[in-house]
Formats: sequence, structure tokens, C-alpha cells
Amino acid sequence: MSIRKKLYTLFVACIFGIYISVVSVAAHQMRALVRDYNAENMEVICKRKVNAINSQMESAERAVKVMENYIFDKVDFSRFTTDAAYREHFMEEFSPFAKEAANIAVDTAAVYFRLEPTYYGGQSGVFIVDDGAGKFINVIPTNILQYASNDRERVGWYYEPKEKGRPMWMEPYSNKNINVYMISYVSPLYIEGQFIGVVGIDMKMSTIHRVIDSIEYEEGFGFLLGQRGGLVYHPDYPAGLSAIQFNDELAAASEFLLKEKGADKIGTYKWHDEEQYLIGGEMINGMILAISVSRAQVIAPLVKIRTTMLLILVGISIVAAFAIYLIMRHVVNPIAELTNAASRIAKGELNFPIRYKSSDEIGFLADSIRKMGVELKEYISYIHAQAYTDAMTGVRNKAAYMDEIKVLERKINAEMADFAIVVFDVNGLKQINDNMGHEIGDALITDAAYAIKEAFGDDCVYRIGGDEFIVVKEKISQNVLNGFIEDFKKNVSDINNKERSYDTTLSISMGFTFYDDDKDYKTVFKRADEAMYFNKQEFYKGRRDRRSH
Repeated sequence: MSIRKKLYTLFVACIFGIYISVVSVAAHQMRALVRDYNAENMEVICKRKVNAINSQMESAERAVKVMENYIFDKVDFSRFTTDAAYREHFMEEFSPFAKEAANIAVDTAAVYFRLEPTYYGGQSGVFIVDDGAGKFINVIPTNILQYASNDRERVGWYYEPKEKGRPMWMEPYSNKNINVYMISYVSPLYIEGQFIGVVGIDMKMSTIHRVIDSIEYEEGFGFLLGQRGGLVYHPDYPAGLSAIQFNDELAAASEFLLKEKGADKIGTYKWHDEEQYLIGGEMINGMILAISVSRAQVIAPLVKIRTTMLLILVGISIVAAFAIYLIMRHVVNPIAELTNAASRIAKGELNFPIRYKSSDEIGFLADSIRKMGVELKEYISYIHAQAYTDAMTGVRNKAAYMDEIKVLERKINAEMADFAIVVFDVNGLKQINDNMGHEIGDALITDAAYAIKEAFGDDCVYRIGGDEFIVVKEKISQNVLNGFIEDFKKNVSDINNKERSYDTTLSISMGFTFYDDDKDYKTVFKRADEAMYFNKQEFYKGRRDRRSH
């Protein structure tokens, strides 16, 4: 064999060796990048689903709090305990208010205010249920004294919160009184230190099932673990399972989820002998929402990448066969450069520059990696925007607000906190939705968001509920905040003075406060929220729809 042939053979072997090395390194790095991207995507989806369910549960908690406040504000306790006629009259006045409170929550099955049975009678109190046609009607209350205290499916809603002595979410259960699978939030009532009964709301589990079943993966599913570790809901077990009924696969998944409750760590387990990626997030009532995705779906993009790399290899092989000299000059160094670029991009440096340009296959590879970096960056930015932006108003959403709270909590713990918060709530929105339609209500919410963000800026406004907004401003003085508030009021006035698509007045209750060496963020929020509700009460003074939302 001639030296020329040996040189060509050796050079071709080197070219293929270098290429295979580059492809191996790039494939390894791409595999890590795809894995990390899918982990982040699963985390975002899990947080969004947890926040959606938490929002539904928070609406139930608000409804119970509204009913509690009504009772505390209105009842004459001395007459209530001794005068049966007064007690009956109070319950008659409470019933229509409780029906309004039921509309605050999502998919309400029942609301109730039940009295201590041994003193007031086994059927004393108010029990209001959904009639199946969108209306709430009074029904004869269950006789509590007819059932044992451990009969959870009939009277657990009374005895469990009484025993706990505090507001609580019950484990989901099938209520045999009204034949609905539900989850209940119940608060025991104490007046002047004396237990008088419970006030609560039952929410249909079907609304939570809909959120879980809407996981955005073709080969994935969601399921729900209860507070006691049992399976509350699973596509294969809609009625749930107790922990002692778990097979080895469910036991492994449950062990990981109970250990890693936050939606920030990916685990693996097998389901029907197929490897799955698993992530979980804890909800406000202690239940854990889990998302399980087939490993085959997660790594599917790698198959396309490998196919693309194989096509590139074929192209380079053809070029190498016809132009060894050009390959020596224009391939070896560019491949090394692209190897470094692929590695840097795979490590997350999506802005890493790829300067090599040419019209050959290596140029195509450079463009592919460059475009891939740009597309990954755009897609990650898109996912982030979807996760943290409210679609209707364009302001930040509840997920962004929860992240902001974590930042503020860290600053509070480090004694570096300096901020003010302003809480907003659109007045009379429920009545407008009922009388004028939800399109008008949505227009009011959109205009409210506009008035707030035009005054305070886009980067600090959060929509945390249907018509609830909050502004978080750091390092701000009272005078500057007053100026923002005046701008906000002027914006509302301008909106009400211009031509609009609806014939009603935009009115927004507001409350604000400053951080003042509080132990946690909740304390600061509570002051602002109370100020807002005081402002709302002032608005509704003299109105028949007082406390409407």
C-alpha cells in the first residue's frame, strides 16, 4: 500500500474517530440537557396544577371565614343560647347569606352551620346543598345523635374538627347523607370560650379530579395521595386505596413522594413494568399531587437528535471521500469548536456564541446547534412566561406571587426586609357577573388590572384570585406610595369617565401596609387584607348587597 493510500486511510480513520468522539460527547450533553429541560417542565406543570387546586381550596376557606365573620358579627350569644325563637330567627337570616358564601367556593356540594347536638338538639342548625341545577336549597339537617362519633361518612364532618379544635381539611370521603364524593373544610366555633358547633363547606372532588386529569403529557398521568399516605385518586383506582393495599410500585412511588413533598425533585419508579419519572407537590391541606411521565416520552427528543446526527455523519463521510484536504483544513478545528459549544449549551449557556459559518455540512451542524440553542431559550422563556403570567390581565399570576413570598420570607429571616404591600379587590363583582354577565365582570377585572399596573408598574402587580390583586413594592417611602395610590385612583376615575363596553362603575377596595419587624410575611399581608376589607365595608355601608364580591 502506498504512503498516499496509508495517509488517506489514516486520515479518514482519524476523521471518523474525531467525529464519533464529538457526536458521543454532544449526545451525552444533549441527553443531560433534555433530561434537565423535562425535569423543569414537569416541575412547572406540577406547580401550576398544585396552585390551581390550592386556589379552589382557598376559595372554600374564604367562604367558611366569611360565614364565621357573619356569625361573630351578628349573633347575640346570651340570647342565642337561651332563646329558641331568637336562635331560629338568626338561622333564617343566616341561610341566604350562607347561600351567597357557597358561590364564593368552586363546585360547592353543601354549606352548613350545625350546633352542638346535646345542648341544642341533634338536627339543630342550617344545612344547604346544591340541588344539581346550580341552586342551593335548605334541607333537613342530619340528626347527629343518630350516629356514632366514628361514623366518618355521616358525621365525621362534625366530630373531627370538634376533636381537633381548629379549622381543618378532612380527607376526601363519600358523604352518605347526600351521596357525593367530597372534601370538607370545617371550622369549630367558640364564643366566649364555649363550643357552640361547626361551620363548614363541602367541595365536590370531581373539580379536583378534572385538574389532575388535564396533565399535559400524552404518556403521563396525575394522582393524589391523602394526608394519611393513602391513595385518594388515581386513573387506575378512581375510588382510591389505603396504604396497606399498595403494590410494590405504588409503595415505591408513595415513599418518594412523602419524602420529597416539594415540586423540585424528580424521582423514578416503575408502573406496569415501565420506567416512569415522578414529581410531587404538597397542597395546602397536606395532600400530595403527583405527576408521572413515561421515560420513553421524556427521551423521545433524543431519538430525533440522534437521527439528525446520523444524517450529518453521512454527509461528512461523503465530503471526506471526495475532499480530504478540505476536510483537514475545514473540519477538524470546526468540530472541536462545535464540541465545546455543544457542551456549553448543554450546561445551560444558551447564549454561548457559535461564530463558525460556512455553506458545508459542518456549517449546517453549526447552524443546527445555534438554532437549537435559540429555540431552547425561546421555548424555556415561553414556558416561564406561561407559568408566571396571568393570561387575561397580563400581570403576574399566583405562581409568581408565591415565588415572591419566598424571596420576602428569606429577607425577613435575614433581617433585610423593607417593603410595602397593597391589596385590591373589585367591589360588587359577583352581583355584576350574576346580573350583567361574566363578560362584563371580566372587562372590569381587566380594567382594574390596567389601573393598578399603570400606577405601580408591570413588575410588581400580581393577580392572586378572580378579582383580587396585590402589589409588592420594596424600599419605598410613605410619600412615594401615596403618590402611586393617587395615580391609581386617578386611573380608576379616568376609566369611569371614558366610553366603555359596559354600563357600570368600576370600584376597587384597597388596603396597604408596610413591613414593620414582623415575624413573617403572613402577618404583613393580614394587616393589608384587613385594611382592604375595612375599605370594602365602608363601600358597602347602607347597601343591601353588603359583603358581596
